[in-house]
Amino acid sequence: MRRTILIAGLLFIFLAPLSSYSLQISQIEFDLHLAPGSSSSYSFLVINNESRAQEVTVYLNDWIRTPQGDTDFLPLNDARWLLLRQFKAGERIDIIYRITPPFSGVTVSGSYTTGSPTSHGEIGGPSDLSSPEGGTQSPAIDVPVRVTRSITPSSEVPGALRVRLTIEALQDFTGLRIDEVFSSHVSVESIDAAGGTFDTVARSNGDWITVSPKKFTIEGGKTQEVTFTVQVPSTGVNGTYWGAILIQGSPRKVEREGATVLAVERFGVKVYVTITGTEILSGRVTSVRKVSLEPLTFTVTFENTGNVQLRPKGSIQIISQTGETVRTIPIEEFPVLPGAVQTVTVKDPSTDPLAPGIYRALVAIDYGGENLAGGTRDFRVK
Repeated sequence: MRRTILIAGLLFIFLAPLSSYSLQISQIEFDLHLAPGSSSSYSFLVINNESRAQEVTVYLNDWIRTPQGDTDFLPLNDARWLLLRQFKAGERIDIIYRITPPFSGVTVSGSYTTGSPTSHGEIGGPSDLSSPEGGTQSPAIDVPVRVTRSITPSSEVPGALRVRLTIEALQDFTGLRIDEVFSSHVSVESIDAAGGTFDTVARSNGDWITVSPKKFTIEGGKTQEVTFTVQVPSTGVNGTYWGAILIQGSPRKVEREGATVLAVERFGVKVYVTITGTEILSGRVTSVRKVSLEPLTFTVTFENTGNVQLRPKGSIQIISQTGETVRTIPIEEFPVLPGAVQTVTVKDPSTDPLAPGIYRALVAIDYGGENLAGGTRDFRVK
């Protein structure tokens, strides 16, 4: 999958390892099954397809999969809020979240980004979760917004902390992204997202992974081995955890829509770690919708209620009023992370229209558990 983001003249391209690009990696995914307390090392190759040398940086990231199946990368140990609306000068709102132990020795650094006008700044307030006092105030000069953090003990959960991010609009602007990045993984629960959306990775394995080398020069036509070690905690882990190792090459000039921009190739190597002996396979179909009749198209929404990544597949049987199955539409395999919801679009490969009448779409999903997950949707063809 390729994602392109254009920011201030710098073009970031997230690419699959295709030989047509200047960098290539030998393996884009590791699906590991490890015991608690174990330590194992693995490696992959970075290949430079260009004649020029490249400076390569290796770092760790979190990522989520959107309900549509796209990969969305986040900074390691990040909590993110997106408010895609207009703000008026003088407006003041609060984002509230809760952190549960252990967070001893953990610090947080926050930042904000606005859409229009574009600006970027740091969140003021205390950063040490062990002694949440003091801190600095974010500057309010020539910026559209000020964001300040305050931390108090939680009255709802003993031992937890309640964090308030106060957003003050200093002028009119549109679009706001808030990132709170922690020095190590903590459990973050969004209490009030102020009407925005909230994303974080509850099952990140980024803190378990060490990578070597983190920076290197790779000559044209050469390869470089990258090794990473996974150290699984001995207690408190179950199911599947995930993260990504990002490989970033040197900037290079490319032509895009009549302009010359700097392009950076970044490759994500996904690392899944499943704790052996703790797997719970569970899932359910939460929605079946008919989208169109020509061609016959449905959307099926599946929720992973277990603790491991699932790769469901199945079928939709189209049943007439007489009980006859007049058509069977396959549902191709799709991945769903634990706790996630995935929506897939299913199209009938047949070009023959259904005869007028009332039908039932019967969905059967095999996700690897003891039972199938199912759902139905009745519809009429006139």
